[in-house]
Amino acid sequence: MDVHEAIAEFFGPKATMKVAADEGQAGFELRLYGSLDLDSSRRLQDLLSWIIDRQARQPRLIVDLGEVNYISSSGVGALTVGLSAARKRDIRFQIKNLQPKVRSIFVLLGLMGFFEEASPDA
Repeated sequence: MDVHEAIAEFFGPKATMKVAADEGQAGFELRLYGSLDLDSSRRLQDLLSWIIDRQARQPRLIVDLGEVNYISSSGVGALTVGLSAARKRDIRFQIKNLQPKVRSIFVLLGLMGFFEEASPDA
């Protein structure tokens, strides 16, 4: 199964969030679209675990949150679990394009110091 098949499996037609992926020389990038709520957080955590377990050859995993209009605490939790799993595999885990509402949640929870931000053009 490749990453696009995994996305289709984890984020089926009933999912509230859409996900796209690109794999390049610099690493792997996931682009999220919609609300990172309780349901999509569980799906995202499963997808991140799948990617990290199977794509360890990539030096970097970027999660683009530019089209995420809402993030719940479970969404932040899914990203935190992904960050921890990536670090264990020596994969650089980055987030990018945080919208102001989403950034404010990370700041409120005191997590901006834990996550590395990629430049918007990364």
